[in-house]
Amino acid sequence: MTTDPQTENLAPGKPMERAPGISLNFNELFYPANLITLSRVALLPFIVIFLANGYRVAALIFMLLLLVSDALDGYIARRLNQVSDTGKFLDPLCDKLALAVILITLHAIGSLPLWGVIIIISRDVLILIGSFVLIRARSRLYKSNIVGKVTGFLFGLILCVFTLNFVDIGMILLYICIPALIVSFTVYLLRYMHTMKGVK
Repeated sequence: MTTDPQTENLAPGKPMERAPGISLNFNELFYPANLITLSRVALLPFIVIFLANGYRVAALIFMLLLLVSDALDGYIARRLNQVSDTGKFLDPLCDKLALAVILITLHAIGSLPLWGVIIIISRDVLILIGSFVLIRARSRLYKSNIVGKVTGFLFGLILCVFTLNFVDIGMILLYICIPALIVSFTVYLLRYMHTMKGVK
């Protein structure tokens, strides 16, 4: 990857201006809520190791910790009045990274079909690309709407079920998830197109 001139020589306290009005600040990484967000990435190696070695219950416990932290960081940010652009940027990024790593691991150990991995990760990659473009071009960060939250809940449920190797139930959830994937991506795409056209 090439170095982004806007983030080069980043020092503590120096804001990273991704676009006018969007400021990612190094010091904000140490807000309790953002540390909880980053902890999700720290949990991933343990989940991968447990899954790879057949310790499914242990992997599930760490996965549940990851899911709890996803709800906790936002609450703490609001409680401490520390809602930040940095947190809004990190939260979906860490969520999608965790989801991709666990999905790939579940497929690697033979629990999850490849097509399920591809459609879920493809949707998330497209949304991430769109988010980066919006930040650069329009200085916008979208919050997850109700459709996105329902889809995220289904993702979490799918991960837990396949982790416990309940493949039949997991396949049913995957098929149920497909309409939610389509709807959530369509909603995001419409918001993206309206924003890029300058429609508020």
